[in-house]
Amino acid sequence: MQTRPIEILLSEQQISNIQNQIYGKVSEAIERSSQSKTWMKWKDLVDYLPISNNAIRDHLQDLPFHIVGGTKFYNKTEVDKYLLTK
Repeated sequence: MQTRPIEILLSEQQISNIQNQIYGKVSEAIERSSQSKTWMKWKDLVDYLPISNNAIRDHLQDLPFHIVGGTKFYNKTEVDKYLLTK
């Protein structure tokens, strides 16, 4: 017995809805990917750590960082290792 592929007919509105859903999911994945970047500026660090600005400044003064072009960058792996040994 030979089978035939199923053909699905969609309206323009349905196609548009599917495209929007795919675009939304891809955008979410890109956003998550960019949030998991390796190098972070201060704002990214504050968003990454579950503590306040002041707590970071007061209690994590020796947090490892690198200065590139006058800007402080924090390496996520180094931050994680530091916190695990703290």
